[in-house]
Amino acid sequence: MFKRLRLSLEPKKTAPTAEGISISQFIGDASLPVTLKALNSLPINPKMRLYRTLIPIQVLAAFDINPRTWQNPDKQPQVRLLAEEGSDRVKISAWQGDNPENEFFYLELADNPYNGIDLNFLVANDPASPKFHTDLDDQGRATLFGTVHRNLSEEERAMRAGLAPGQVREGLRCSQIVFTHIETFLTLLAHHAITLEPLTYASAWIFERRGFAYARGHQLMDSIQREFQPGGELHKALDGSTAFRQPEQWKTVRGRAWAIHDGILDVIDRKWDNLKMIKQVGRQAGVNTCPDAQY
Repeated sequence: MFKRLRLSLEPKKTAPTAEGISISQFIGDASLPVTLKALNSLPINPKMRLYRTLIPIQVLAAFDINPRTWQNPDKQPQVRLLAEEGSDRVKISAWQGDNPENEFFYLELADNPYNGIDLNFLVANDPASPKFHTDLDDQGRATLFGTVHRNLSEEERAMRAGLAPGQVREGLRCSQIVFTHIETFLTLLAHHAITLEPLTYASAWIFERRGFAYARGHQLMDSIQREFQPGGELHKALDGSTAFRQPEQWKTVRGRAWAIHDGILDVIDRKWDNLKMIKQVGRQAGVNTCPDAQY
């Protein structure tokens, strides 16, 4: 399952436990990890110096945002940093124009109990592309990525437009360079790995290609691959009973992802939950649970 990757199952505390961080910790043992909570104890300017490495220059430049000041040519702020003192996480969002809620980039990292870093959210959308309101149902309630409520008509429109579950717009196709920046940031803080929980089958497939392996869920991914093959139970369940269960969907990652989002895993008595992925900094795990499908 893992390729040159070890996962410690017990917390191993080696980072500073003090609430704050001092310059001595930076000039001391460079192999000692620094937590986000410690980093957040710094004043805003040094925090910004460190955290601005997380957004690729190319992404900001595409929207005419200065990567040093986080402002547009009119000197308006276009990036928001939330890294409050006492918090164990950092949130960075970027937008274009006057509405900070219309984000094209959102990243959230957090400390975890294993002296590591979790990637909680990563969104990189093209703000010029059409928006599909899969995030709200027909009564205006948040769908929470379809886990609580669903907007079936918008989901079908998004699927036919080539989007994957959870997407409201086309992506910026920048995940590779974003992960390079995240790994550089982790190296700066002397962390060895990053973990995440994939929201969808499609996102798990992408993370595999970015070098992640499974701490939990590899067996489920293998079962999905097997049962979507002709003769398998998931393949048989692509019976056209809903818009998201069409016979040819087994051939693509997005097709499978929409069927899984639609609850097709019930036929093999499984759920899309409890998956966890991990990537060791500087290493590619070499995992490929879906070798014969196009995205």
